Amino acid sequence: MMVELTAYEAGWRGICDGLDDHPGIEVSSRLEGRLDTDFADAAASWDALVRPRRIEAPTGLERCYLRFQELGRQWGAVEANVDGEFYLTHIARAAGPADPTWIPSDEDDERFPSSELRIIDEHPVTGTGRYAALRLLPGGGEPEVWWVATPHHGAWRMDIGYREYLDALKVTMGAFDWQFLFTRAPLGEQEFKSVRRRVERMLEALPVLFPEHDYEPLRERLAARL
Repeated sequence: MMVELTAYEAGWRGICDGLDDHPGIEVSSRLEGRLDTDFADAAASWDALVRPRRIEAPTGLERCYLRFQELGRQWGAVEANVDGEFYLTHIARAAGPADPTWIPSDEDDERFPSSELRIIDEHPVTGTGRYAALRLLPGGGEPEVWWVATPHHGAWRMDIGYREYLDALKVTMGAFDWQFLFTRAPLGEQEFKSVRRRVERMLEALPVLFPEHDYEPLRERLAARL
């Protein structure tokens, strides 16, 4: 039986089509799995992810629930020096990092086991090793979103939740290093020079390529990080 997309899923299909069909974008990898209907709804999917623990679901999960087994694009602008990748999976099947380790927080002296993380976005084609993940807090509170860019640029708690992460991803299209704009990373420091340049190029190119989106909030975030 044909399963129809929800309005939210159709919006994401539109994001992918917009990259695929854009004359100024070259898409080098397309990953698009079928809809995973093994779970009744967002609540059942979250329960499957955290069982047997009881952990609060991200705020608004039911409004940003994606059933795609996988959804991703790797792309580059034809004339501008900007590229990116995103790769989303069904939240019920979000996995932890392959190699168990301790995650060092660059905000304080805290370290926590990578077993607390469930990856929600990564770069499997490009192979950067960087990823965004939900941190399932031992106390059962709402999970945090972390951007892990070790070993060179650290691990950072993002100041947005899961739903807001997906909203920002729709605007940035996965341009590399956009996530740093939602952290306390000191982008004006020398060690972040390469990150800063990538973000600056993104904010120069994407408003031209995708004028339907508002990039001013991201410009303001960059200014605050410098």
